[in-house]
Amino acid sequence: MVCGLVLAACGSSSKPKTTGAATGAAAGSKFAAIPDGPIKLGISLPLSGATAEGGLNAQKAFTQVTMKQFNALHPDGIDGHPVQLDIVDDASDVTKGVNAANQLVSDKVAAVITAGFNPQVGSQQYAIFSKSKVPVISFQGGSDYADTTKWPYMYGIGPSVPQEGQASAKWIASHPEIQKIAVLTDGAPADEDLLNTIITPLKTMAPSVQVVKTVSSPAGAVDVSTPVAQLKAANPDLLMVFISYGLGPVWQAIQTAGWSPRILTSALVWYDGFTGMGTLANNAVAEYFACAKPDHPAYSKQLTDLLDGYANVFGASSVNYLTFVDNDLVPMELMKAAIEKNHSVDPDAIKQALESTPQSFYGVFNYNYTSSNHFGLTGDYSAAVCKDTPFGDGAYRVPIVAP
Repeated sequence: MVCGLVLAACGSSSKPKTTGAATGAAAGSKFAAIPDGPIKLGISLPLSGATAEGGLNAQKAFTQVTMKQFNALHPDGIDGHPVQLDIVDDASDVTKGVNAANQLVSDKVAAVITAGFNPQVGSQQYAIFSKSKVPVISFQGGSDYADTTKWPYMYGIGPSVPQEGQASAKWIASHPEIQKIAVLTDGAPADEDLLNTIITPLKTMAPSVQVVKTVSSPAGAVDVSTPVAQLKAANPDLLMVFISYGLGPVWQAIQTAGWSPRILTSALVWYDGFTGMGTLANNAVAEYFACAKPDHPAYSKQLTDLLDGYANVFGASSVNYLTFVDNDLVPMELMKAAIEKNHSVDPDAIKQALESTPQSFYGVFNYNYTSSNHFGLTGDYSAAVCKDTPFGDGAYRVPIVAP
């Protein structure tokens, strides 16, 4: 399924330019000028299959809010060209994900701003995009993607897995009452990677902290009572839960066992079985980014207008509308800035621009990409450990940085 969404210059008396000096490469530039026609940005989503709910919500955000907000902010598009969102269905399936990635390459997208949510799908797509020199500006998991020599055209919109792990390890080390850690994992490579990026730096930051028990349980397991009983018996000061999906039964098993541990988990907590967490959420934190400090400066009107757009569509059905801004609109803003710097959609022109020009958006999201760091999110809204509840900023439901 492909959905071409053109961000036309609605309400503007000027017509989008497709030829002339505004679209040509700078004088003497080694980069080719932008071809006539729209600039296409690729999006791969699970619009069908087991995880279609998340993909359809993301499509809804792009079509009902993101495209309208970008158009309102930039009625002339990018360098005088209208912007077309090329949305394909990966069905959260490896084979279909590969086909979706090949379709985006065939469609000659200037960049991909959302790749497959499923890590197995994403890894296959990234390989295709990298081979074809298609820039990717998206949320990415996996420590390996921080290696810019292997992935020269991939840029993270959030922190890297090692950056998040470092933030979690620092938070644990700042709490001397945490000495014993127990771990629940599903053994999936992505989740083992997350755990290792926390545990490894702890050996230096807090060498007295020990992992006293690790139990593996399949993702999506309905009965987690036995693993939970084993973890409870270890009497840890902190329970780390990192599984790919199916958190609801874990929280149910913990409560049935009469246990109220301090919990550290992933941002999945807010989107998978969160309502079943109950009072456990009061003593739980998650490693993430785009969380706010309790006394943060007021957001700009430009940002609150964006947040209102997402909140009006999704209400209280989702969490942290700063995430929508960062994952949907900021990649488009980064692409606009990169393309307009060299007046070219050549992948090396985009790469050169991204790595040489720090960018700041909406007074919150600051990026400083370099040739050796493609996860350049910095400042107060970068990698952090965040309270699971309560949320801040009213209808925007923004998690608060944990002390």
